[in-house]
Amino acid sequence: MGKKRGHTGQVGVVHLRETGEGPSLEQRLALSYVKNGKVFDLPALPGPIADTHAHLMSFWRVDPAEALARAAAAGVAQLTTIWDPLSDARHAATAAQFHELLVGWATQARKLFEEGCAAGLVDEGRATPELFDNIGYLAGVHPYGAPRYTDEVHARVREALDDPLCLGVGEIGLDYHFDAEDDIEAAPHDIQMHAMARQLELALERDLPVELHLRHEDTDEARTSHADAYRVLTEVGVPQAGCVLHCFGEDRATAERFCELGCYIAFGGAATFSRNEEVREAFAAMPLDRILFETDCPYMAPEPIRGLECEPALICQTVRLLAAERSDDALAATWENAQRLFSQTMP
Repeated sequence: MGKKRGHTGQVGVVHLRETGEGPSLEQRLALSYVKNGKVFDLPALPGPIADTHAHLMSFWRVDPAEALARAAAAGVAQLTTIWDPLSDARHAATAAQFHELLVGWATQARKLFEEGCAAGLVDEGRATPELFDNIGYLAGVHPYGAPRYTDEVHARVREALDDPLCLGVGEIGLDYHFDAEDDIEAAPHDIQMHAMARQLELALERDLPVELHLRHEDTDEARTSHADAYRVLTEVGVPQAGCVLHCFGEDRATAERFCELGCYIAFGGAATFSRNEEVREAFAAMPLDRILFETDCPYMAPEPIRGLECEPALICQTVRLLAAERSDDALAATWENAQRLFSQTMP
């Protein structure tokens, strides 16, 4: 599969691209992924896992409902996705519209999953159908949108927090990196810090958790985005409901500094990349009650399938690789931490 033209991705997606024909039910639910002509099967985990940061509206070829069905088949029992009223407006301009999308995807995913169970295509000993009742989202404006963070946008974020499926604020934060691929210049730092502070205040006001996106240039030895975010957190406050540094990519000292503030540190597929040894060292050193796992899908697929379109089920590979860095039960701890932060039942 995928050998002739080098198509990569989940086997059902590859089949569609190579043949132009819709994949079978078995292919749609398969926990198998193709890269360089080789098929990689996801490992099973000994317990449930939560994906605490996903972007279900950002897939390129993957169908969100099918991705959720595969996630449940893989053992993902809870998922938190993101709605940004600016960058996601083309799909869902309001929280109400996103709520409708999310419920629709969950309904379709449950139907597909149940069809797979009836056909004997799902390992029910591994699967977690409770996922379909435990999908929620965070609302917030990414730092790319900071220059457009007006009072009207602020009101849309605030309104989203009234939705029972909205679990908190995010992803917000500071991005000081020049994105050459998409030609995105970093907004002025003071404007980013102001937008972050306003949204952080909402989380504090509503007693809700917040997820932070913090990034700077690799050459920035002062780790300026993290230094500035630390200052905002100390000045505005850290929500008692929880504060998560999402997609952590820094060293142990940085992680420990934020842990001392009471923050959680979330690790994703990027932590498995060969060059990120210091990130794995940070993961190995973190207290059990401060760690989380995430995918940040469709970005950051873990090794050895880095470069593929990521999806929630791939968190199983990230957990398998990172858990080997510790002798304790990181899987159980991250599940308990995620439940504490994002426990939610869909209506």
